[in-house]
Amino acid sequence: MKSQDTQLLNELLKQIDAENDETRLRSTLRMLNLIVLTLTLLALLIMLVPPFSLIDSYIIASISITVNILIEWLIRRERAKVGAYIFTIWTNVGIITFLILSAIQQEKSDLIMFAGTTPLFTILGGLLLGWRFAGILTITNLIIVFFVYFWFFTTTGTSRGVFEETTGLFIPVLIYSVLVWAAISFYQYYLTASRHKLNQARTKLLQDQILRHDLEIARMLQQRLYPSAPPSIDHIQIVAYSEPARETSGDFYDFVRMLDQRWAIVVADVTGKSIAAAMVMVMARSILRAAIINHQRPEAILRAANSALCADGIDNQYVTVFLGILDPQNNTLQFATAGHPFPFLRRNGQIQEIGYGSLPLGTRLSVDYRETTLQLQAGDQIFLLTDGFFEVQNAHHEIFGFDRLMNLLDQVDPNDPQRAMEQLLATINQFCDQVERSDDMTALIIQVLPQTYAATATV
Repeated sequence: MKSQDTQLLNELLKQIDAENDETRLRSTLRMLNLIVLTLTLLALLIMLVPPFSLIDSYIIASISITVNILIEWLIRRERAKVGAYIFTIWTNVGIITFLILSAIQQEKSDLIMFAGTTPLFTILGGLLLGWRFAGILTITNLIIVFFVYFWFFTTTGTSRGVFEETTGLFIPVLIYSVLVWAAISFYQYYLTASRHKLNQARTKLLQDQILRHDLEIARMLQQRLYPSAPPSIDHIQIVAYSEPARETSGDFYDFVRMLDQRWAIVVADVTGKSIAAAMVMVMARSILRAAIINHQRPEAILRAANSALCADGIDNQYVTVFLGILDPQNNTLQFATAGHPFPFLRRNGQIQEIGYGSLPLGTRLSVDYRETTLQLQAGDQIFLLTDGFFEVQNAHHEIFGFDRLMNLLDQVDPNDPQRAMEQLLATINQFCDQVERSDDMTALIIQVLPQTYAATATV
C-alpha cells in the first residue's frame, strides 16, 4: 500500500475515533446531567416542607435546572463538548460556593466535607474532558481550598497557628487530589496507547484485506492468460493442469497455433513466487509468443526469447521452459528445453527422460539450445511437469522426489490422459496431506491415441 493511502487510512481511523469519542461524551454527559437534574428535583420536593422553604434555595435550584436544560439542548445540537465544559464548571462552582459559604458561616465540619469532595471533580473533568482539563481544575480547586482554609483560620483563630492548621487540613486534600489526577492521567494514557495499538491492528488488517483483494484480482487476470482448453487434434489428446502455491503463479503453459498448422506447446516456470514471479511470467509469455510467430524452430525461439529477457533485465529471476512444436500431420514433436525438467516419455510400458539440458532463459545472453525430434507412436504418453511435482513435501519434510515420481508415472492410466492426471494429483495430494505447498505445480500430458481411439477423437 502506498504511503499516501496509508495516511488517508489513518486519517479515516482518527475520524472514526473522534466520532466514537463524541458519542461516548454525549451518552456520559446526558447520564450525569440526568442524575443532577433528578437530585435537583428531589431537592425542590424537600423544599416544599416549611422548615426548608428558603428563597435562596429556590433560586439555586431554578438556576441548576436551567443549566441542565441548556446542557441537554447543547447535546441535541451536537455541541456536547461545550455542554461538558458548562456541566463540569457549573457543578464545580456549586461545590466551591458551598465551601466558601461554610467558611463564612464558620461551619468547620461542612468546610472539611466540601473540601474533601473537590477531588471528585477531578474525576468528572477527566472522564468528560481529558487529563489536561482535569489537571487545570485540580490546581484551581487546590488553590481555592488552601486560601479558604487560610482565611477561615485567620478569622476564627487557632491555638496551633494559622499556617499549621491550614496545612494540616489541606495536605490530605492535596494528596487525594494528586492521586486522583495521577490515576485519571494514567487511565487516559493507557486508553490512548490501547487505541493507538488498536488503530495499528486495524490498519494492518485493512491493508491485508486490500492486498488480498488486489492479489485476487491479479489471480483472476492471470487465469485469463491460460488457454481455455488444450487444442483438439484428431489422434492426439492433451490434458493440462496448473495450481499456484499462492494467489498468483510463476508457472504457465500455452498453446500457439502456427501458420503451417503446427502447434507450439510451452510449459514454463519462473523462479520466485507471488507477484514478482507473476509479472515476469506475463513478460515471458508475451516474449515467447512473439518469438513463436517470428521463428519456426524451438532452438531459434528460445534463443530469441532469451535475448529479449536478458535485454529487459529481469535481475535474479530466470525462466525455465519446455518448448515443443507438435506436428500432427507428420506425428512428430520437436522440442528444446531451457533449464526445465526433461519430458517423460512412456512407451511400451517403459518410462524414460528425453531431451537435452540447457540454462534457463535470462541467465546469460549467449546460450545454445539443442533440439530433440520425437517420432510419435500410437499409445505414447508424454508428461511435461514443473519442479513443483518433484519438490512437494509432506509433514515429515520429505520431498516427493524423482524416484517416487518415476514410479507414479509408471502406475497411472496408460490410455486415458484425463484419468492419468487425476491419479497423479491424487497421489501427490495424499503424500503432502494438509501441508501447504511451497511451489507452483503445472503438468501437461500428451497422449497419442491408439488406432482404436483415433476414429472417435474430435477435430
